[in-house]
Amino acid sequence: MNIEKNPSLEYQLEQEPKIIIRKSSEAPPEVKENPFYDPEFWGRAYSPDDIYLPDSDEAISFAMAAHEIGHLVREGEKIDAALDDFEATRAEEERAWDKGWEYLEKYLQDYYRDNTETIYQIKRAHKQIKRLLMKATDLSESMYLEKGALDNLSPEDEKRIVKEKKEKLFSEKGDQFRIIFNKIKKKKIGQKPDWDRFAEVVTKAVEDILEDNKKLER
Repeated sequence: MNIEKNPSLEYQLEQEPKIIIRKSSEAPPEVKENPFYDPEFWGRAYSPDDIYLPDSDEAISFAMAAHEIGHLVREGEKIDAALDDFEATRAEEERAWDKGWEYLEKYLQDYYRDNTETIYQIKRAHKQIKRLLMKATDLSESMYLEKGALDNLSPEDEKRIVKEKKEKLFSEKGDQFRIIFNKIKKKKIGQKPDWDRFAEVVTKAVEDILEDNKKLER
């Protein structure tokens, strides 16, 4: 996917694999068409060089960063998570919340320079936002197909089905999702992240994840 790189909006390491972190507002056009997209809390981490995180309130940005980079952790990964396996997908979502936080939490003191009160606020917000977004995950169960329903489908067909399912889900339960999303936005502590420092801290956590992933391969 070709996206023009802007050095002021991403943090890159001069080594392989590159770790590239972009703002959620820089998401590709097809992502912004997703009814669940909101730059205040949407994010993804498909690979170390394909990470999008919200430049939102610090509470939301750190919570979502922990969750998204948690998907990069190979230990305990639920590789069968897909649209035809809700239980595996839910387990993967919860694993990502917990694993990612383990890696990011230890770097909060680097960002906040031992401001214990704000660190406490961030930790509390992480737990609250995790609980809300797991509710959203549970609310989405009706969009999942029977096990094996995606077998033998082309990537294009699978992508189309996912898109249709998300649109149908949001048309039916959009009000319930909006209530959850608005509750997430109320967990703010009232300050936006220093993006460069934020990206640097998240990058340190991702470096640790990649190093531990290598150990699993040995």
